[in-house]
Amino acid sequence: MAKNTYEYETEPVSRPSFLTWLCILTFIGSGWAIVSSIYTYVSADKYASIISKEKPFKKDSTYVDSAGSVHNERKVFSEKIKASFSKILDKDNMRKLAIGNLIAAIFTLTGALFMWQLKRVGFYVYIIGVVFSLIVPFFLFGNDMIAVGATAFNNFFGLVFIALYALNLKSMQGNRF
Repeated sequence: MAKNTYEYETEPVSRPSFLTWLCILTFIGSGWAIVSSIYTYVSADKYASIISKEKPFKKDSTYVDSAGSVHNERKVFSEKIKASFSKILDKDNMRKLAIGNLIAAIFTLTGALFMWQLKRVGFYVYIIGVVFSLIVPFFLFGNDMIAVGATAFNNFFGLVFIALYALNLKSMQGNRF
């Protein structure tokens, strides 16, 4: 779409600077996620073996409840956390999560490339990437909120960027590729 300055001259629509910065940040973030996902996939065996050799901390606190049962508070909590992180740090799950993150990063990068060209379809492709990155941890870890929460940091920024990109929809053209 072009703006007419004179009857026979056209000037291309310029990209708003806010959209430019959002796209640049997405290029950096998605590029980093692609490299990081590939590295995680390749080195999953190495990191899983290092982590499995580490020993949990030993200082425990015990208490007696009103029924007279003895509980080890720290041990119960640490076992839950250890079980959650062992799901994440299992080499097969690390690889699955890396593949999921790679696919999500490719979608968000592709969406940003389209939005860079002021094509509205990029916004929807970007949303697919963010939604995919939200769904993968639930698919891999179920409703284990500690495991899902450990992956939530990136997803938060994806949701914020969806809102920021939505502010720029008016400057993007229709759904043409």
